[in-house]
Amino acid sequence: MSKIYVATTSPRRIKLLRDFGFAASTLKPCMEHARTKDVKTFPIEKAKSKIECIEKDGIIVGFDTIVAQGNEILEKPKNIDEARNTLMKLSDRWHEVITGMVFKENGRIRAYNVITRVKFIKITEKLLDIAFLRYNPLDKAGAYAIQEFSGIFVERIEGDYYNVVGLPLVRFYEVLRYDIGLDIESIFQRGI
Repeated sequence: MSKIYVATTSPRRIKLLRDFGFAASTLKPCMEHARTKDVKTFPIEKAKSKIECIEKDGIIVGFDTIVAQGNEILEKPKNIDEARNTLMKLSDRWHEVITGMVFKENGRIRAYNVITRVKFIKITEKLLDIAFLRYNPLDKAGAYAIQEFSGIFVERIEGDYYNVVGLPLVRFYEVLRYDIGLDIESIFQRGI
């Protein structure tokens, strides 16, 4: 039976892994980096970099989630003004949330992207002022979190809701079950 290790310190990812009962241990990720700014390659490179320094017997998984509008990556804002500008760019428009997932097992690397399209309502300055009193936009790609107050901005999504949170649960399960070939008892913990 292969042990599953997820290289993350993200409270949102850790909560999802626990809430859904995945039999995964979490580890501190390696220093993340990416050389490209291509929206499809960037999250995979960053996810891969998070597991490069980890050597364990089992399956090691890295994730990285970005928000992209066209060919522009909207990373975590450095301050409130940058967060405000990012959210106004997303206002009344579609964007993509892309999570790179990289699995390492016995030296073999498997890489995947999961893409969810998100449409925002028209955001007003007044709504932003209210929102910033209720959540911190600075530690979030694209300056928002769908599961927090900023979820009020989301008019529609096409794809996996949990991908927007940062961990595409269905695809994660499918890779472990069908691509890697783990049985269900190896993927999920027994009991609640």
